[in-house]
Amino acid sequence: MGQKKGVVPAHIQKKAFSHPKESWVSVLKKIEDPRQSSCNTRHSVVSIIFIVFIGVLCGAKNWEEIYYLAEGIADWLSSYVDLSSGVPSKWTLERVTSLIPTDQLQPLFKEFSHNIKKRGTVAIDGKTLRGSRGWVEKRPLHLLHAWSVEEGICIGQVSVDKKSNEITAFPTLISQLELKGAVVTTDALNTQKNSANTVINAGADYIFPVKENHSGLLEDIQLLFTDADATDFRGIDAAQKDTVDKVGGRVESRSYALLSAEGLPHASEWKNCHCVGRIIRKRSKGEKKSEEICYYITSLDFDIEQFAKSSREHWSVENELHWSLDVIFREDYHRYQQRIGAANLSLMRKLALATLTRDKTLKCGRATKQVRALASSSYRDHLLKNCF
Repeated sequence: MGQKKGVVPAHIQKKAFSHPKESWVSVLKKIEDPRQSSCNTRHSVVSIIFIVFIGVLCGAKNWEEIYYLAEGIADWLSSYVDLSSGVPSKWTLERVTSLIPTDQLQPLFKEFSHNIKKRGTVAIDGKTLRGSRGWVEKRPLHLLHAWSVEEGICIGQVSVDKKSNEITAFPTLISQLELKGAVVTTDALNTQKNSANTVINAGADYIFPVKENHSGLLEDIQLLFTDADATDFRGIDAAQKDTVDKVGGRVESRSYALLSAEGLPHASEWKNCHCVGRIIRKRSKGEKKSEEICYYITSLDFDIEQFAKSSREHWSVENELHWSLDVIFREDYHRYQQRIGAANLSLMRKLALATLTRDKTLKCGRATKQVRALASSSYRDHLLKNCF
C-alpha cells in the first residue's frame, strides 16, 4: 500500500523534541502549523514563534535583527526549542509568522491575564502601524487593543478589517476577554448601543464619552446638566467630586458630576445606562489657561469615585502602551510586507512589554531590562519562569 500524499514517512520523521515542562513553550504547542506536512519542513512553529518572542524581548526590532540575535544565543535557545536544523533564516521567520492567523496567538495573552484577580479599568483604544503602508489599498494596519490599567499590560488585540472600522472590531475584542467586574472605557467612536450591550453581557460596566457623532444624545445630556446647574444640583439625584493636581508648575482641576439618566430621552436604548456624567477640566500654567468639558454615559450607578478614577485612567493606554511600542520597540519605524505578520509581530511586542513590566527584580526602565535580557541567560530564564 502506497504512502498517503502529504504524510511524512515514519522512517524519516524527526525525533520529537522534549520541551521543558515548566516552560511557556508548552503553550505554543497549541498553535496549529499552517504549512502542509512535508519532509522538507525543518523548523517547527513552536521554535519559530519562541525565537521571534525572545528576539523582541531582547530588543530586536525587525526580522533581520531577530535572526542575528537568535544566532548569537543559539545554545541557550536550544535548551527550550528544537534547533537541530539550525536557526531559521529571517525569511523563514517572517514567512511562517505571517501564515499563522492572529487569533491563534490570542491565548498567549491569557497566560498573563488569567492571574489578574481585580480587573479594575480596561481601556479600549486603537493604534495604526504607520510602517505597514504599501498594500494596493494604501491603508496601514490598524489594531484595537484592550489595556489592563491596574496590571499595566495589554490583554487583547484584534486587527481592524480593511473594509470596516473599530466599531465592528469592538465586540470581537470584548468576546475574547474575561471582564467580569471590570470597568470598560473607550473613545467616542466606540460609543455605540451594540458596544454597551456587549460590555454588559460580559459582566462589566462601561464609561462611554459622548461627542458630536451622537449630536442628539449630546444635546440631551447638556440640557440635563444645564438644568442641574441652574439649581446648583439641589433637589436632584446627583454625585459630585472635585480634584486639584499640581505638576511641574501646572495646576489642573477636575470637576466630576453624575446625574440620573432617567430624564434622558431614549436612555432605555442604551443597556444599563444608569447615569450621565460630566467632567470639567481646567488647566493653568503661568498666563496660559484652558478649559475642556466632556460628557459621558455610564452603567455605574452614582459611583462617582469609580467614574473619576476610570475616566482619568483611560489615557494610560496611550501613555503606557502606544508610547512604549513606539519608543521602546520603534514599532512605527519598521516596514512590514505582510499584514498578518505585522499584526503577529506587534502581538509579540505586547507580550514582551508585559513580561518586562511584570519583572520587579531590576529597578530600571524596560529598555534597560531588554539589554540585561540580551546579555544574561539567567535573566532570560528568570523572565520566562516568573513572568508567565
